[in-house]
Parts: sequence; structure tokens; C-alpha cells
Amino acid sequence: MKNCGLLFLTVMILFACQNKRTNKVEVTSKTFIMDSEKQELDTVILGEKDTAIIVKDKLDTDDTGGKKDRYEINIMFANKKWPTLKFSEAIGADLYVVDDIDGDHKPELLLRPEWFSSCWSSINLFSLKEGAWKIVKKGSMYFCADEYPLSKRIEKHHDKYYLLTDSLADDQFVIQKQEIKF
Repeated sequence: MKNCGLLFLTVMILFACQNKRTNKVEVTSKTFIMDSEKQELDTVILGEKDTAIIVKDKLDTDDTGGKKDRYEINIMFANKKWPTLKFSEAIGADLYVVDDIDGDHKPELLLRPEWFSSCWSSINLFSLKEGAWKIVKKGSMYFCADEYPLSKRIEKHHDKYYLLTDSLADDQFVIQKQEIKF
């Protein structure tokens, strides 16, 4: 009789899960409840030991950026010492972990948000400060040209670091070096 009750409970749980799947992903002290009908995951390999998981909304094929009030992603890291990064105005992201450039023995992170179209995007440098990701520098980039992918967007000259950003001036493509100050 005891086994029948356990079997009945298991069947009821399986039946309830068939109607709507919800996955829990635990990260440090936060738990995200992900609705698999409305959201999906991307995985970005950041290095030999680092991986990022991007929770993003599933999009309709006819959505070009105006169907919803907000587009937001949550980025969780395999390194559980790193907090979750929430970023608005994005439907995905390209990420690159930068070596410690401010000398605090914690990483910096470059994020290029994905959007619906266009080769232009923002480029965002985050630093891990007081247990949260803080934006340090922001610029724009033309990511369809492979000359300066994210991995080549930070340069060091004479003990100073620079973020390489892109712009157009008089119909000419211009690469600018913006000094990074912490």
C-alpha cells in the first residue's frame, strides 16, 4: 500500500509537469524561475573554466523590437563567486572576460548586447565591485567587421588601459581610444 501511494504521488507530479514546465536555476543566493515556454538559454564559453548562461526571452519571428515593453537578459556565471548581471535593451549578448585591469584581483567583463538588426551595438565594460557588476565605460562598436572583436577591444599603453570604440565621422569609419578610469 505504501508503494502504491508513492507511485500515485509520482504519477501526479509527472502529470502536473506536463502542462507547464518550469526550470529552477540556482545561482549564488538567487534562484531564477525560468518559464521554458517564454524563455530560453544561451551558453557562452568564456574560457577554460568559465561559462556564462544567458536567460533571454523567446521571441516571435515577426518581432523587430517593438512588440514588448522591455527586453532584458540575465547572465549567470559558472563561477558562483560572480553575481548575476542583468542587462536591459538586449535579446542576447556576446561576452569576453578581461584580465584584471584595475588591480583588485577581480575580473572585468566586456558585454556587447545583441539586438534585432544592424551591425552597430553598444560595448560595455563592467567591473566586479562590492559584490555586483558596475559599468565602468560604455561606447559603440561596429561588430560586423572582424578587425576588432571583443577580445581586442581593450588596449594597454604606458600603464593605462583604453576601450576601443567605433563611430562615423563625415562618412568615415573611426576607431577611438577612450581611457578607462576606475
